[in-house]
Amino acid sequence: MKIIIIDGNNLIHKVQSLKMAFYENSQNAQLSLIETVMAKHISKDKLIFVFDGYGKFTRNNVVFSEKVTADVVIRKYIEDNYNKKIITVVSSDSEISRLAKICSCNSISSEDFWNYLSKVPLKGPNINQVLYKDNDKPDRISKKELEEFKKYFA
Repeated sequence: MKIIIIDGNNLIHKVQSLKMAFYENSQNAQLSLIETVMAKHISKDKLIFVFDGYGKFTRNNVVFSEKVTADVVIRKYIEDNYNKKIITVVSSDSEISRLAKICSCNSISSEDFWNYLSKVPLKGPNINQVLYKDNDKPDRISKKELEEFKKYFA
């Protein structure tokens, strides 16, 4: 099993929609990033999200750097891990990427990682596939049903 360490705020600031959301509400942007990556990441790799500062939510795979930077937390994780070849670091920070390569870890830029995820379909069925199994969607609403609907909702 591989370990993918994601420099969360770095990735957020490379995705325009998440960046805009971050300035409105950083916690929502962070949760959105986590959910998107977890929904699209298809392998069984362990994902670790590292964010700068303090967080208001807890998850097993989310680390907030608190008083230090996320870079310091990522550096410590790389240095403390015995088997560095199973680690992939997702960051466009040149210092962290350089450290990862020097320590024999894999490194991928935030932009390349997001581009890869953008091409991956979501795991599992979508809501229409759940609600309407075997294409049993109704063809259309009848005139009588439309009039009934208008009576209650118009």
